[in-house]
Amino acid sequence: MTEPTRGGRNFLTLAIVGTAAAVAGGWAVGTLRENRSTPHAPDTSAVASGGTPRGALLFQAHCAACHGPDGAGDGPGAAALHPTPRDFAARPWRFPVTRESVRNVTAAGIPDTGMPAFNHAITATELDQIADHVLALATARPQARREQTEADGLLRAAGFLDKRGANLPPLILTDAAGKDVRLADLTGRLVLIHFWGTACPQCIKEFPPLAQIETDLAGKGLTVLHVCADADDITDAQALAARTTPGARTFAELSGLGLARFEVGVLPTVWLVGPDGKAVARSQGAKDWSAPAVRRMIEHFLPDPTEP
Repeated sequence: MTEPTRGGRNFLTLAIVGTAAAVAGGWAVGTLRENRSTPHAPDTSAVASGGTPRGALLFQAHCAACHGPDGAGDGPGAAALHPTPRDFAARPWRFPVTRESVRNVTAAGIPDTGMPAFNHAITATELDQIADHVLALATARPQARREQTEADGLLRAAGFLDKRGANLPPLILTDAAGKDVRLADLTGRLVLIHFWGTACPQCIKEFPPLAQIETDLAGKGLTVLHVCADADDITDAQALAARTTPGARTFAELSGLGLARFEVGVLPTVWLVGPDGKAVARSQGAKDWSAPAVRRMIEHFLPDPTEP
């Protein structure tokens, strides 16, 4: 069960997930249409019986394309999503492993992930039936313990969504002097892309602490790119940034595609891009860049000085 992201998830990812969902759920459409208008009482025996037939059917139609037919997180669309869907048998979960919790997550989704909200897409009874089936899948197989790595803990503590390993679209930026900077040319450095707006007071407040982080860590391989999302003239954005933080350099993305490709639905939005050119993490909304947890997270992903 995966959620469309707030920004514009790139077309290829949507195509992969959409095609996978059609394949996994196509056989179920006739039965769903036939039964949709008929209310069904929740089947409280779902956990013991392995899920009601209708709950299994709904799961195949709505969830299996990403979570896999047995809830192992190995559906045909899973590889296109970051973070990838969970294996229901893996522990720990973010929430209690109960029918109520599963139902609530199915209804409301999980913000800033690929898990959508289904509360307007299916009936209350269908939510109950899916929850029964998911809980059955979560308890049918031996539990696998997922050990949290240091990076997992750092990203969570800093308030970043884990995007490690995701391929990023091309990004070409232009500064007020007309000079281009390509994300692809910064391979080997940790890149922090700060999407901001001139009409976003919190964005502007973030310039000084981000400038301090870049000053402290530039020699260790960090580059910060301030990309203005709302200025018609980049020179106006540059002037505003310079008043706030002398020496700050800001950019525009002139193709008009960058904001959608990088899922910028909220300002500020920040992407952390690893030295290998792949995504590390994303953050949306205001952030305290002076917080020790944020600093530790950034330092963890800096280039390894021992690698050529």
